[in-house]
Amino acid sequence: MRGGGSGAFFRLGRAAGTLLLALAALGPGAAPVRAQDPAAWLAALEKRYAAVETATGEFQQTYRAPGVDQVESGVFWLKRPGLMRWEYRTPEEKLFVADGRESFLYVPSERQVTVQPLTPEDFEGTPLGFLLGAKNLARGYEPSPDGGTPLLEGTVLLRLEPKHPESGYDYLVLEMDRASCDIRRIVIREHVGNTSEFLLSNVTTNVRVPAGRFRFTPPRGVEVLRLGDNDRRE
Repeated sequence: MRGGGSGAFFRLGRAAGTLLLALAALGPGAAPVRAQDPAAWLAALEKRYAAVETATGEFQQTYRAPGVDQVESGVFWLKRPGLMRWEYRTPEEKLFVADGRESFLYVPSERQVTVQPLTPEDFEGTPLGFLLGAKNLARGYEPSPDGGTPLLEGTVLLRLEPKHPESGYDYLVLEMDRASCDIRRIVIREHVGNTSEFLLSNVTTNVRVPAGRFRFTPPRGVEVLRLGDNDRRE
């Protein structure tokens, strides 16, 4: 994710929704699924997702665009429906919080908070829709085997192409453990060709997450930029 760019941060909403879908597979082991049956993999993800309410863990994100190859890492918390907190810790501290009504991007080094309203329409047809309780994944995605080479041992690649062109991305690639269906890696390719790759670790699901984790109040003395129909600075 490009440092400081609000547009790049607000795309995190889509990525986070994808992660919660994926993290649904990080519970108890699943029955093995034939690698050549992408529809069965998708059904397994849907079944696992139904039982997940919260997820927390560590991530490493690599954002690639023309002239950009940026690696960042940190920790995250997700909670249905549509609550999230991403703390980027290296190489620069950044914070992204979504409270269900608004999203906040805080970059301490810039002393600026960018606020954007969130509506159900913002999530429709995107991975963030899973945070809102979407269950029929086959209705929103066309699954197929991915022809790439797995990064990790003992995994299989599943490509998901959104059926709604307004989704904002071309496809997702999920790298899944062949035996357990655990998601190890996620790749999101945008329409313009940029990609975001997430490596997940130390993930736990269905743990208690305090409500305050998903609240954010801009610190005193920072500039607040509110995006919407009438952008304004405070």
